[in-house]
Amino acid sequence: MISDKVLAMCELMNDLLYQKIPESRHGYYVNQSLSIGYQTAGIIKAEFGENRAPDMEDLYRKFQIKIEFLEKSSKNCGVSFRAQSEYGKGGSAKVLIYMESIEMLASKSQYDLPGETYEGMSRKQALNIHLAHEFFHFLEYKSSVKQGGHMTDIYDKGYVSDYLEPVPLISFMGWKRKGSILRCSEIAAHAFAKELLGLPVLPNFFDYAYLMNEKRLRPEDFQRMVEENGRAFCS
Repeated sequence: MISDKVLAMCELMNDLLYQKIPESRHGYYVNQSLSIGYQTAGIIKAEFGENRAPDMEDLYRKFQIKIEFLEKSSKNCGVSFRAQSEYGKGGSAKVLIYMESIEMLASKSQYDLPGETYEGMSRKQALNIHLAHEFFHFLEYKSSVKQGGHMTDIYDKGYVSDYLEPVPLISFMGWKRKGSILRCSEIAAHAFAKELLGLPVLPNFFDYAYLMNEKRLRPEDFQRMVEENGRAFCS
């Protein structure tokens, strides 16, 4: 089974500022982001699910988050969305779920790697993963400084990418500019979904499985990335 740290590292590599992160700091961003996601899911399960995965639609109702199901997928620059969050000025929240894209992911989420078989997801499982993922982003939004009134009983760190230390970008005559690693929020949301729903693997694996099944990612390239990241965390 591919470890959470390795798959989190795969996510970190997609950050626009990845090349600015010192190699010695990769573990910091991966471990801290995963830990935040795990811990937050544990709190939700203890308070609302009696240490088991809560019904996601019930959880959304408790927090007054509207779910809008749409059949056709929205696209931006040719990329199909599966879920999108929208927040209003008054603190309202809505998550758009694009069922066509959810079903496509579920239908092509099974994959066999050397020595391992990863079972695919059902439509319901794929839906719950995306609802859990967006719920974590909702917690980030509600606890951000801009919103005021942190949700200290559940989550109080704001956006994970802002909570963790930024990386230096430019230093010129005493003037320094730093940048946040935005993918840390995604890693934490993946970890949250895995822990909350009891998944066997960090859910971004299913994105890679989909891409391989669609012939948009070569299995050997994915395997190479996994092996390289695995060695980095074993060294």
